[in-house]
Amino acid sequence: MVSSGEATHADLDGGWILPAPMAREPVHTRSIVCRSFRREDGLLEIDGRFIDTRPFEYDSEFRGICPPGAALHHMQLRLTVDSTRTIHALVSAMHATPYAGCSDVNANFQRLVGVSLGRGFRKVLREKVGGSEGCTHIIALLDVMAAAAVQTFTSAGYAAQKAGRPKPVRVWRTEHLVDTCYSYRTGGPVLQRMLERSAEAIKD
Repeated sequence: MVSSGEATHADLDGGWILPAPMAREPVHTRSIVCRSFRREDGLLEIDGRFIDTRPFEYDSEFRGICPPGAALHHMQLRLTVDSTRTIHALVSAMHATPYAGCSDVNANFQRLVGVSLGRGFRKVLREKVGGSEGCTHIIALLDVMAAAAVQTFTSAGYAAQKAGRPKPVRVWRTEHLVDTCYSYRTGGPVLQRMLERSAEAIKD
């Protein structure tokens, strides 16, 4: 179920705050969506979807005539992860691919079960399913999903907890944030506030 505010994720023309463009016509759309959920058993799931479309009819040497809006790529993943960000289960599906044999690679992604989405994931990902052992677009999707996992765990800490479950303690791991962007610069007000809040949470 999608809440009213989340409906903007499906609106390609709404919500833009960039300056008005000059006259132009659409030639390609790539959409990557990640949604995260907390299961009854406490594990978290991240669903990811990668779609490429062309807004016009075109002739593919491998697929024949493709109508406007037909997906050139449509890949989906579901990662089930625990509190350490370790992958417990992975489900992959390819609804649309440029070549008939692309989906044969799905079994290779099971090599990622047991891998952590934390620091070093990009390197391990490419070692296990890089190059001819994987799929360029699934790799791109997994890169985004690993980044989304950071927000998944943060959001799970803010989500309402069921009765009987302890309230999560929010402690920012500032050592991984320092100088990674402008707001997290050393000495900046945001980082300073996060350090103070973490110290207060530990003290309590």
